[in-house]
Amino acid sequence: MKTSWLTVGVAVASLSSSACLVQITHVRDPRPIFKEARLEASRYTGRPGPARQVNVLVWSPDEGELVRVSVPMWLVRQAVKRADWDEIDLRDADEDGHVKHILKRRIRLEEIEKAGLGTLVEVEEEEGEQVLVWLR
Repeated sequence: MKTSWLTVGVAVASLSSSACLVQITHVRDPRPIFKEARLEASRYTGRPGPARQVNVLVWSPDEGELVRVSVPMWLVRQAVKRADWDEIDLRDADEDGHVKHILKRRIRLEEIEKAGLGTLVEVEEEEGEQVLVWLR
């Protein structure tokens, strides 16, 4: 399939104006950032209307790395349509290669959107990893 430069330009302009954000920072203590993110998520909890953005905050203590991702829902919908989910390995293995977790069921985007605005997932592992996912 041939792609025109105009199509590429429109796609780049759309993504750059969509407020899609991936930010990686190094911090020693993620607690204030997670506290602020939880407050933001709680402000949206119970509000009516469709989600406009999915937000993810991930802390990795080994690297001291904090990753923030904010993606507009229209872009998430497009990615879901085009992804080949059968090729994604969702297993989590330890250092010895033993599988600790495996996603047994694929969660559909429609199910996530039905959950409503606010916090979707909050996880804190024993090793210190943290994840917070919310819709706004």
